[in-house]
Amino acid sequence: MSLLRYGETPVRDCVVVVLAFISMLGCNSAPSKTVDPASGSPQKSVGTAKDSADPDIDLNCVVDHIQNPPESFHYAFKAESDNPWEEEADVTPQRIDGSFSNISLPTPQQFHGTPREVSSNLMAIGRMASLFATVRNTSAVVKEGAEKGVNSYNTVKYSIDTARGTATEQALYRSILGPGGSEKGSVWVTSQGCPVRIVLDEELHSKDGSLVGKAHYEEAMIKK
Repeated sequence: MSLLRYGETPVRDCVVVVLAFISMLGCNSAPSKTVDPASGSPQKSVGTAKDSADPDIDLNCVVDHIQNPPESFHYAFKAESDNPWEEEADVTPQRIDGSFSNISLPTPQQFHGTPREVSSNLMAIGRMASLFATVRNTSAVVKEGAEKGVNSYNTVKYSIDTARGTATEQALYRSILGPGGSEKGSVWVTSQGCPVRIVLDEELHSKDGSLVGKAHYEEAMIKK
C-alpha cells in the first residue's frame, strides 16, 4: 500500500526545494509554544513539538500498536478527499476483525485474522507521513496541554496551524502546499507519542494560488 498522501499533486515533487528549506529550518525555526489555558496566550517557549518533558507525535507508534498490539482497542481511520479511504477494526493481541473501503472498493472489505496475518490492511495512516513531516519541529505545532480520558487514554494535546509559521517556515509551506495552502487541526498523543485522536484538514494549492484539493483526516484509537 502506498504511503503517499491522498490527492498528491506535482506541488509535492519539489524534493530539492523542500530539503533546502528543511536545512534552513534546522538553524532558524522558532520553537513551539505552550498555550496558557487561563489566558489563551502563549507561555514561554518549550522547544519543538518534542522536548525532554513532552512526547513526540509518532505515527509509527500507531503502526506498531496494530502490528504488535500491546492491548485491546478499537481503531478507526478516515480520509475525505478526491481519493477517500476508510478503515475500522477491533484489535486485540490475538486477533483483528476489521474492514476497509476506498474509491476503488466502496463496499467495505471485511478481514479477520491474527495481527501478523491481516495488519497490513490497516496501514493507511502511513499516508499522513508527509503531512506531519511538513510541520514537524516548526511553530505550526503548539502544545495546548494535558487532557485526560481522551478515548480512555491520558494525553497531551497539540494544535497544528501553518498560519503560525515564521517567514522561513511559510516559504517551506508554500513550496509544499502551494500559495494559500494550509494544514490545520488537533492531535492528542499518549506519553509514548501515539496519536489516539487526530482531526486535521489540508488544502493544496497550485503555484498560481488556485485550489487543487482539500482533504479531511480523522484517526482514533479507543482503549477497551
